[in-house]
Amino acid sequence: MFFNSYTSSQSKKRDLIDSFYYKIVNVSRSKDFYEKLLVPDTIDGRYDLLVLFSIMLTFHLYKCGNAGKDLSQNLFDKIFLDLDLSLRELGAGDAGVHIKIKQMINSYMGRQEAYCNCLKIKDFNKLEKHITKNVYRNVVDFGKSPYLLSKYCQKVFFLFENKNDQYFLLNEFNFPKFEI
Repeated sequence: MFFNSYTSSQSKKRDLIDSFYYKIVNVSRSKDFYEKLLVPDTIDGRYDLLVLFSIMLTFHLYKCGNAGKDLSQNLFDKIFLDLDLSLRELGAGDAGVHIKIKQMINSYMGRQEAYCNCLKIKDFNKLEKHITKNVYRNVVDFGKSPYLLSKYCQKVFFLFENKNDQYFLLNEFNFPKFEI
């Protein structure tokens, strides 16, 4: 296992991070994304949505000063601690888990750079292209699904954009319901 700011943080902060994480997990597991938007209901598809929505949150958390940056790092560590445990539950050995987690972290970082660049300039057409490349990489016929998923991300972005720091730091945020 690697150094993890989440496991070394105080209980109150861990509770806050757990709440952030469960909100991300809940939105990323919404059946609408898998049934209506054709996101593959696979380990990869679920991972891609978890990454997308965690980046949507951390993009806004990061703008909340040092406290937000600290929470972002703790959230990142929580996500990968949970992924590490999940891989072990699926039967992967130590060496396999280490290699897979390293690959997942690298893919996360690449997606984070791409998605955040789009969010910074509010280029949701470019975000749609990245979503197509990442979330729908193994889907042959996805129709307008990447467009609809990017529209949902746009909805999240504008909901979060004008909120004050306390909205995030006091855990008052929620992801909106997906609607076509």
